[in-house]
Amino acid sequence: MNVRHFTLAVAALLIGTSAYADPKCTAAPKDPQPAANSMRTLVDAGFKFQRAKVTKGDCYELKGTNTIGDRVEIYLDPAEGINVKTETKTEKS
Repeated sequence: MNVRHFTLAVAALLIGTSAYADPKCTAAPKDPQPAANSMRTLVDAGFKFQRAKVTKGDCYELKGTNTIGDRVEIYLDPAEGINVKTETKTEKS
């Protein structure tokens, strides 16, 4: 295998795996209120969450459904309460 093919293979592997990695967040929140406010805003908007956990990247991962019934995973930074990543899976009728 020449160097060009090897470089392309490594680049493709790195690009492919980065899409599946959890986002990185602040490790220790000093005040959990911003994240709690963000969660409350989502629930008030009609989101329904069945599960919440802390990821290896120190984010709060919320799994549930959005306002139209699609499955959603939302990652919140615990210190700032900002959404760092959202994944939506559309439900087919």
